[in-house]
Amino acid sequence: VMITSAQAVEDMRPLNPQAENDAGSENQFVSSLGSPEAELWGEVLLRAIEDFKTYMAYRKDPEVNPLSAKMVRSIVADGCDPEYWIFATNTGFDAVCMVLNIEPDCIRRFLRNWLSETLDMEPSY
Repeated sequence: VMITSAQAVEDMRPLNPQAENDAGSENQFVSSLGSPEAELWGEVLLRAIEDFKTYMAYRKDPEVNPLSAKMVRSIVADGCDPEYWIFATNTGFDAVCMVLNIEPDCIRRFLRNWLSETLDMEPSY
């Protein structure tokens, strides 16, 4: 069963920047995936989304959204920033979504909307 856009928006409410970071609901999402492999990839996806939000806010205004050099290095490790991984082609993002049975374009639409509404930006890719 593929997760649809409507389900993803409902299930990903913690990504709302005004919402409190609710680790319990993230853990519930990941633990509901079933296999240990799916749980691992669920954690990878959640981390990429959080890194995307953090890094894009930093890129928009580093003075308002400061990050330590260590944090920036952590986010863009191996030369792959989260924006590139999520929005560019042939990065593995689609494969992770496939393992999780999530429509990749649904996540991309959600993050484009978040980026536009929260930071007044568009993805580079």
